Amino acid sequence: MARSNGCARSRTEHTRRLAVRRLASLTLLLAHALVGCATYEYEAAPADTRQLLAALEARHWHPVPGARRAGAEGLSGADGVESAGADGLVPEQLAAFAVTHNPSLIALRRQVGVAQALLRTAGLLSDPQIGWDAMDAIASQALDGTHSTLDAVSGLGFSITLPRPGELEAREGAARWRVEQARFDVARVEWAVVREVYVACEDVLEARRLLEQNQDIMEVAGTTRDYFERAQSAGAATAIQANLAAGDLLTIRAQRVHLEARSRATRQALNALLGLPPATELQVVAAPQPRQALAFGEGPGVASGDGSPAALDALVERALTLRPGLAALQAAYLAAEEDLRLEVALQSPQFAVGTGIWITPGFFSDFNRWQVELAMARRDALRGQLEARVHDLRRELHDASAARQEALRELHFLEAELLPNAEESLRLAGQAFDAGEVTLLEILSLQRALADGRTRTTESYAELQRRQWRLLSASGELLPRSRRDLEHESASTHDDDHAERPAR
Repeated sequence: MARSNGCARSRTEHTRRLAVRRLASLTLLLAHALVGCATYEYEAAPADTRQLLAALEARHWHPVPGARRAGAEGLSGADGVESAGADGLVPEQLAAFAVTHNPSLIALRRQVGVAQALLRTAGLLSDPQIGWDAMDAIASQALDGTHSTLDAVSGLGFSITLPRPGELEAREGAARWRVEQARFDVARVEWAVVREVYVACEDVLEARRLLEQNQDIMEVAGTTRDYFERAQSAGAATAIQANLAAGDLLTIRAQRVHLEARSRATRQALNALLGLPPATELQVVAAPQPRQALAFGEGPGVASGDGSPAALDALVERALTLRPGLAALQAAYLAAEEDLRLEVALQSPQFAVGTGIWITPGFFSDFNRWQVELAMARRDALRGQLEARVHDLRRELHDASAARQEALRELHFLEAELLPNAEESLRLAGQAFDAGEVTLLEILSLQRALADGRTRTTESYAELQRRQWRLLSASGELLPRSRRDLEHESASTHDDDHAERPAR
């Protein structure tokens, strides 16, 4: 009988050890299967500044689909818009290239991918916890000198944390609006880049016109100097008169050095916006007059672009729906609304279920009261920023409209009064000189006045063009793509996100 009991105990002990070994093997197999579920492997991506510089140096200009060339259909006189007339690149083409290749914009667009990745993870449930607690088997072995299969099996356990009511929806909503905020942040920088490209093009054209005028004035000054030198040789002019004429030519040459430096600076500033090497040479031509582009066709005041209160009110109303910076701030405010909804949902106790039930009541956090108040404060702060942004937008449009009207009046005065007066004075002085009524120095002074008048007119025209582009940009009309396109792409993104998100 003793031998029979010993055999039974031996078989029981063998069975117990076999069960423990099988349990350990099953646990290792399950752990290996869970680890094997990973689908990504780490890949290093070093960033070498020399390679980055080489890539930037290798970048060159190429046409962007959808952008029109100077003189192409839509920019010709057929639709009432002044044609550029020469073969070259209009600001629309350059702006399209800039929003695609500007390094700052490329870096900012990658932040949209980060926001989209956060959206895909926002609605995921917490991963379950699966484990084995060996304490029952250890305690039995320590106290009784033996342990059973029940001790080993009772150590198995798992749990999953349940989301609170409305928690996942609030997380998804906040992440979705942050995607919109990132997208409109990109659009806001695109809007600024497009405006700066148009303004930079006017700077390039102004520097080129001034250089051409300087060349014409230099030829006139050279002719005048030669005349005085011949007159001095013939005894009809003094040495000081001839020296003054030569000094006038030297002054004009010194101005040309300044204008050439200005031309180089404007060209490099444009290349920086385009993301091209500084030494790139581009043939820029004038864009269609923004005066016609300002005819939005929404009411008589706006169509006339006359700066009347009715026109400005219409511009402000349109800008509220078109300006991407305002849309980005609105998206941030709506994300703050979802954050507040999330913190309110987090007031409820948190449950975890599995082989047992656990509850986190939230006693020490005062049931999330302070986080709710923090979310409310952040929402109120964004509301204040939104109101301030609307106020600034209205002021910006009024200032831009007033600046445009002032530049328009100045150009009209120069073209209609000052420049004709200088030309007529020089013509009359020439007739008086033939009659011996004026001196050569007076002729020289009048030539300088006419040259200054033409320079001021060229600068005034360029300033008017810049202010008109700024007004058009402030109104939200000068965009690389329309608000409707952004909304359509946003809807497509949301559909893709829902399609790619795994079912819960």
